[in-house]
Amino acid sequence: MSEQANANFPEAPEYAAGGEPPAKKRRELRQIRRRMEILEAAAEEFAIRGYHDASLQRIGDKVGLSKASLYYYVSSKSDLLAELLIAAVDSQPAEVSEGEPAERLREFMHTHVSRVCTTVEGQALADNSDVLMSKTAPANLAAARRRYEDVLASILRSGIASGDFRDVPVRPVVKFIFAGLNSVPQWYQPSGEFPLERVVDDVMGILLTGVLADGRSSSIAPTDSFDRTRTEK
Repeated sequence: MSEQANANFPEAPEYAAGGEPPAKKRRELRQIRRRMEILEAAAEEFAIRGYHDASLQRIGDKVGLSKASLYYYVSSKSDLLAELLIAAVDSQPAEVSEGEPAERLREFMHTHVSRVCTTVEGQALADNSDVLMSKTAPANLAAARRRYEDVLASILRSGIASGDFRDVPVRPVVKFIFAGLNSVPQWYQPSGEFPLERVVDDVMGILLTGVLADGRSSSIAPTDSFDRTRTEK
């Protein structure tokens, strides 16, 4: 499994050097590692083929399991996509839940855009956002999506309560922000003139000025580079 993917999936438990876990623990450890392998394979499959065209058989082939054996670990494609989204929620940095609302919002946006632009599992989530956002999404997908949205909604409500953000309708703004962030991989070019960090700050600056209270200014203002590229086009 790649180091990049490992950084965003739950880690398998470790034991002291020289220590041998009991048989039950060894089985549990193998299952955890196998599930991590399956999630990584699923992320690649979703990113390449899309959710609807993804195949459990191909996912199983990537990890050396038959389709029947794969069902020991997962029951459906929606389970896998839901787990990828939950892993994204669980891997949010501490800065998302600590500090001033504007900085928490910035960190949330930065983490999300960096993930969807630089990791396979992030690409899988962004490319299949239509499935995640669908009103007919399976219950497990809808629950995972709601859990992720609640993180952003909590930040917005905190900012509204403190007076840092305007009193905006939270749920529609949450949908708008996710739509904007998930679109970045569609036009961002890693080989382009501007590095990802700068593009992220430009996008966040524009989004933040839409929620900051009247009379307040964002410390993350759009840079000249973003304004110039917009006017040039």
